[in-house]
Amino acid sequence: MLISDIYHRSAVTIEHTKTIREALSLCIKEKVNGLVILNDDRRVVGVLSVQDIAAATIPNQFRQNIGMAAAMYKKGFFHEMCAEIQDRPVSVYMRKNFEYVNLHDNIMEITAEFLKNDLYIVPVIENGELLGIVTRSEIKAALAYGMNLADHPQKKYKLKQ
Repeated sequence: MLISDIYHRSAVTIEHTKTIREALSLCIKEKVNGLVILNDDRRVVGVLSVQDIAAATIPNQFRQNIGMAAAMYKKGFFHEMCAEIQDRPVSVYMRKNFEYVNLHDNIMEITAEFLKNDLYIVPVIENGELLGIVTRSEIKAALAYGMNLADHPQKKYKLKQ
């Protein structure tokens, strides 16, 4: 199965200069867990997931030591961290070294990347142009199709054998 069989043809995008607050608001409004980040020339320069935003609220020294993070808890700390990052540009927290695919890539390769790098969103790019995205939802649909589940979303994704 190829990426062309499963990709979602519309990607929710945001400019690299927009704030984390604007990015999260857009995720909520569009009911997505990740955004494709564009530069001033409308070229893809990164991806940002809700997971990346959540990670930004955790101080670096706590990221590798969950026990320390729990021990250092103080009331209102999470709110303070949210306030601290909300006005920073998405370019600060976006993944600049992101995976991307083209229409002729095999689903097995990107599925392995989703697992290896804990991905949520992968842009589909051909000749420098953003065509869409692959998310965990598209992987789920492909799995359902591959397992011949009666309720797989074939119509939405127009999957082929």
